[in-house]
Amino acid sequence: MDRWVGIDEFVAVAICGSFTGAADQLNTSVAQVSRRVKALEATLGYQLLNRTTRKLSLTTEGNVFLSHAKHLQHVLDDATSALRQRDAEPAGKIKITAPVMYGEQYIMPLINQFMSIYPNIQVDMELNNNQLDLIEQGFDFAIRLGNLKDSSLRARLLAHRQTLVCAAPSYLTNAPKLNTLEDLEQHYCLLGKSSIWRFVKQGKETHFNAKGRLRCNSGWALVDAAIQGLGLVQLPHYYVEEAISSNALVEVLDQFKPESEGIWAVYPPRRYLPTSVRELLEYLAKGLAVP
Repeated sequence: MDRWVGIDEFVAVAICGSFTGAADQLNTSVAQVSRRVKALEATLGYQLLNRTTRKLSLTTEGNVFLSHAKHLQHVLDDATSALRQRDAEPAGKIKITAPVMYGEQYIMPLINQFMSIYPNIQVDMELNNNQLDLIEQGFDFAIRLGNLKDSSLRARLLAHRQTLVCAAPSYLTNAPKLNTLEDLEQHYCLLGKSSIWRFVKQGKETHFNAKGRLRCNSGWALVDAAIQGLGLVQLPHYYVEEAISSNALVEVLDQFKPESEGIWAVYPPRRYLPTSVRELLEYLAKGLAVP
């Protein structure tokens, strides 16, 4: 086991950027972290860190070794987890990140239910619209919406989202005709972060450069603007389905709606998922009712 000595300490120093931060993370002393990193360097025969009084940085060899060291940690975690009974009751801490609105409205209610069923589960949830580095920041998994970018992460489909174009009946009554995508040129569009609206026409995806006098990065604010008759809005179904059910909004151009997109749980490439994470993913998939 001497070959493992110093790996946890080295990774912690690389991530925290200091021996003090690594010691706090590992709940040990700075001296112990320093000794173990030096022992690892001696075993490898390479210097992994540049140490000065003002700055700590990885050497070229340190950068190469870091990704492999993280992988070794995952392998050891998997080996340890594999020894546990797979049917054991979920327990322990699960660290998750999710987009703010979707996390608040759909993920957290299910997680709260899950925690009420399994009292030994602890959850650390970060609601953030930025795509955080799961491995760097120690997340067990993340909720991601839409088409996934190519990556080394594993992904599990939890549900689908459908993008709809809607408007208030009061807007449509006095607006120009709206039968084709070309008719959109004559309409006010309520814009989010992107001005590009996606559609499918004759079996092929096509884009429309929407224009309007309101832009806002809040989907709920755009729904309210649409209900008040300020224009058309294109949003995922979970923003507008309640307004459609109450007839506050009407779906239009449904014959051109784009293909549905996935709602995913993505997680680091580990051979074995802890029981707690695996059971929570199952619970989310059932709760979100993936077809």
